[in-house]
Amino acid sequence: MTQVVHTVLFELDPEQPDAVDAAVDALRALRSLPGVISMTVGPNVSPEGLAQGYTHALVAVFGSAADRDHYLTAPEHVAAVELLQPCLRHVAVVDVDVDVDVEA
Repeated sequence: MTQVVHTVLFELDPEQPDAVDAAVDALRALRSLPGVISMTVGPNVSPEGLAQGYTHALVAVFGSAADRDHYLTAPEHVAAVELLQPCLRHVAVVDVDVDVDVEA
Protein backbone atom coordinates (compact mmCIF):
# COMPACT_ATOMS: atom_id res chain seq x y z
CA MET A 1 0.00 0.00 0.00
CA THR A 2 1.35 3.45 -0.91
CA GLN A 3 0.33 6.58 0.96
CA VAL A 4 1.15 10.12 -0.16
CA VAL A 5 2.68 12.78 2.07
CA HIS A 6 1.70 16.21 0.73
CA THR A 7 3.90 19.06 1.99
CA VAL A 8 3.08 22.70 1.26
CA LEU A 9 5.27 25.60 2.35
CA PHE A 10 3.72 29.06 2.40
CA GLU A 11 5.11 32.55 2.69
CA LEU A 12 2.18 34.50 4.06
CA ASP A 13 1.98 38.28 4.40
CA PRO A 14 2.60 39.32 8.03
CA GLU A 15 0.88 42.64 7.28
CA GLN A 16 -2.44 40.75 6.96
CA PRO A 17 -2.74 38.80 10.24
CA ASP A 18 -6.54 38.45 10.05
CA ALA A 19 -6.38 37.06 6.50
CA VAL A 20 -3.57 34.69 7.51
CA ASP A 21 -5.56 33.42 10.51
CA ALA A 22 -8.67 32.88 8.36
CA ALA A 23 -6.66 31.04 5.71
CA VAL A 24 -4.95 28.78 8.26
CA ASP A 25 -8.33 28.00 9.86
CA ALA A 26 -9.77 27.11 6.43
CA LEU A 27 -6.83 24.83 5.71
CA ARG A 28 -7.18 23.11 9.09
CA ALA A 29 -10.83 22.39 8.33
CA LEU A 30 -9.71 20.26 5.37
CA ARG A 31 -8.65 17.54 7.84
CA SER A 32 -12.18 16.17 7.66
CA LEU A 33 -12.12 15.50 3.91
CA PRO A 34 -12.29 11.85 2.81
CA GLY A 35 -8.91 10.20 2.31
CA VAL A 36 -7.03 12.51 4.70
CA ILE A 37 -5.29 10.29 7.25
CA SER A 38 -3.66 13.19 9.09
CA MET A 39 -2.96 16.88 8.58
CA THR A 40 -0.90 19.47 10.40
CA VAL A 41 -1.07 23.17 9.55
CA GLY A 42 0.71 25.98 11.32
CA PRO A 43 3.43 28.60 11.51
CA ASN A 44 7.10 27.74 11.19
CA VAL A 45 8.63 27.23 14.64
CA SER A 46 12.06 25.94 13.59
CA PRO A 47 14.99 27.54 15.42
CA GLU A 48 17.38 26.69 12.55
CA GLY A 49 16.79 29.82 10.47
CA LEU A 50 16.59 27.86 7.21
CA ALA A 51 12.97 28.59 6.24
CA GLN A 52 13.99 30.87 3.35
CA GLY A 53 10.99 33.14 3.94
CA TYR A 54 8.38 30.42 4.37
CA THR A 55 6.21 31.29 7.34
CA HIS A 56 3.74 28.37 7.46
CA ALA A 57 3.48 24.73 6.45
CA LEU A 58 0.83 22.13 5.75
CA VAL A 59 1.72 18.45 5.92
CA ALA A 60 -1.02 15.98 5.01
CA VAL A 61 -0.97 12.21 4.69
CA PHE A 62 -3.38 10.66 2.20
CA GLY A 63 -4.34 7.01 1.89
CA SER A 64 -3.48 7.01 -1.80
CA ALA A 65 -2.65 9.22 -4.76
CA ALA A 66 -6.32 9.06 -5.73
CA ASP A 67 -7.28 10.41 -2.28
CA ARG A 68 -4.81 13.28 -2.76
CA ASP A 69 -6.17 14.00 -6.22
CA HIS A 70 -9.74 14.07 -4.90
CA TYR A 71 -8.65 16.46 -2.11
CA LEU A 72 -7.03 18.84 -4.62
CA THR A 73 -10.28 19.22 -6.56
CA ALA A 74 -12.68 19.16 -3.60
CA PRO A 75 -14.79 22.33 -3.34
CA GLU A 76 -13.60 22.86 0.24
CA HIS A 77 -9.96 22.83 -0.90
CA VAL A 78 -10.67 25.17 -3.82
CA ALA A 79 -12.44 27.58 -1.43
CA ALA A 80 -9.53 27.45 1.06
CA VAL A 81 -7.04 28.22 -1.71
CA GLU A 82 -9.16 31.20 -2.83
CA LEU A 83 -9.22 32.47 0.76
CA LEU A 84 -5.46 32.06 0.95
CA GLN A 85 -4.65 33.96 -2.27
CA PRO A 86 -4.85 37.56 -0.92
CA CYS A 87 -2.21 36.93 1.77
CA LEU A 88 -0.06 34.43 -0.17
CA ARG A 89 3.36 35.66 -1.28
CA HIS A 90 4.94 32.36 -2.32
CA VAL A 91 4.16 28.64 -2.17
CA ALA A 92 6.06 25.39 -2.76
CA VAL A 93 4.51 21.92 -2.92
CA VAL A 94 6.26 18.55 -2.70
CA ASP A 95 4.55 15.16 -2.58
CA VAL A 96 6.28 11.94 -1.58
CA ASP A 97 5.05 8.36 -1.97
CA VAL A 98 5.46 6.32 1.20
CA ASP A 99 5.27 2.54 1.16
CA VAL A 100 3.27 1.24 4.09
CA ASP A 101 3.53 -2.39 5.08
CA VAL A 102 0.12 -3.90 5.68
CA GLU A 103 0.05 -6.98 7.84
CA ALA A 104 -2.42 -9.56 6.62
